[in-house]
Amino acid sequence: MGKIGLLVSDFIISFMWVSSGVFVKKFVHSVLGFSHEPTAEILKSALSIVNMFFFAFLAKLTEGGTYNPLTVFSDAITGDFSRFLFTVAARVPAQLMNS
Repeated sequence: MGKIGLLVSDFIISFMWVSSGVFVKKFVHSVLGFSHEPTAEILKSALSIVNMFFFAFLAKLTEGGTYNPLTVFSDAITGDFSRFLFTVAARVPAQLMNS
């Protein structure tokens, strides 16, 4: 995937990551009808773990698109200077715009 594709996937995946936390809470409280009880907290935690695996799959599917700027920084530091500039100037701002 090219540089534009990485930017687009970072932008979309970071928006999906922020929205997914709200959707999990809404699903547990409104759709399933649990209030703030231990069962609801366990269910939210389990869905959040499934959510993390889903986003790991999306990162693999998009060949590098991610929601976490720290993983992008670690890749930028180990690469050459042009990769570092692309990461700092484009990928991280694309992720932060949706946070």
